[in-house]
Amino acid sequence: MQRHDVEVLLLGNELLRGERRDAHLAFVAQVAQRAGARVDECHAVGDDVAAIASKVRERLPRTRVLVVTGGLGPTDDDVTREGVAEAIGAPLEFREDAWREIEAFMSARGRTATEANRRQAHFPRGADILVNSLGTAPGFALAADGAHVFVLPGPPRELQPMMESLVLPKLLQVFGREPLRVETLRTVGIAESQLFEMLEPTTFALTAYSVSWVPSIAGVDVVLTEKRDAPRDRLDAEAQRVHERMTEVLGSKYYERGARPLALVVGETLRARRETLAVAESLTGGTIARLVTEHAGSSDYFLASAVAYANESKTAFLGVRAETIEQFGAVSEETCTEMAHGARRRANATYGVATTGIAGPGGGTPHKPVGLVFIGVAWDGGSQIKRVIYPGDRAAIRDRAAHGAMWLVHDRLVRTPEK
Repeated sequence: MQRHDVEVLLLGNELLRGERRDAHLAFVAQVAQRAGARVDECHAVGDDVAAIASKVRERLPRTRVLVVTGGLGPTDDDVTREGVAEAIGAPLEFREDAWREIEAFMSARGRTATEANRRQAHFPRGADILVNSLGTAPGFALAADGAHVFVLPGPPRELQPMMESLVLPKLLQVFGREPLRVETLRTVGIAESQLFEMLEPTTFALTAYSVSWVPSIAGVDVVLTEKRDAPRDRLDAEAQRVHERMTEVLGSKYYERGARPLALVVGETLRARRETLAVAESLTGGTIARLVTEHAGSSDYFLASAVAYANESKTAFLGVRAETIEQFGAVSEETCTEMAHGARRRANATYGVATTGIAGPGGGTPHKPVGLVFIGVAWDGGSQIKRVIYPGDRAAIRDRAAHGAMWLVHDRLVRTPEK
């Protein structure tokens, strides 16, 4: 039986009860790809010594690398150490060097390590300690039954740097491969089924890549992942063929060959063109501003945001005429247009963006149903407003509207020559 490259074992009752979502699998898989490896299986087990030991024993002969996450804290439900030790038949031993690190970590933060913390300084005999500089839970690594086992703490802010700095170098040694070629091609505002049909002739002719369709609120990512034993001389040509096909059939709805989110693509384009953006949001409640300002340096192009929720604020802050709202309603093309121009003028920005709509769950009518949104972008001398009915609950409608508004700006930038 051929061993898997990598398997992941997620530990925690909170995962099985639905109290917390997994935050590790995608990251571990991405790091493994950089070592030319694949995550072939993932398993979840609760905080039970016997269950952990059983699953670890089961997986060791089946994989070259087993990454175990969670359960290294100081409380009585943190039993990963005990489970792994039982699985490999190695007793737990107290490590003075690890204890000193834990004491120093706590002392530097004005706290004192407790007897509960002493549990975190116990490791299976023969394990190598993986230092955790961001928490009190060291990880550890060991070899058993032909597999390399890496046991890491649960908090993502602790696990991720340890995976990068301590585990990845080991994976590079274990596999000795080139990184897997992964191409991410990002779209917005198009359904997965429609995208699949448009690209089917191209994507199914690939011999060097497998294709994943990854939908989100914003759109669908087409992810090309190098196949095992793929002909590497075909990688460039096949990826370019998909890129060209998407450019041809999708236009500005295909916005990125890479991993940048839409707001960053828009922002970097604005920066390069020395242009600016201001936002007027009603139903999206600041979501567009959050998307834009998540990225460092956004002050280069993002000038201002107004969450004008009440009709009076649309008039007072953005200059929307009261008669416009009275005649057409707050949720209308006319109001959206005046909101976008108002934001642009008040901030003296190149572009103004606006959203107004009905996020629900109530407030809809046959003429203006829940999900109806007007999104718009305005510039000196013109505007583009779209009427859209978005599906989903309140949160989904708001998020879709925010991404739709960002796409309108992107579309305008693509269509407008740089001055």
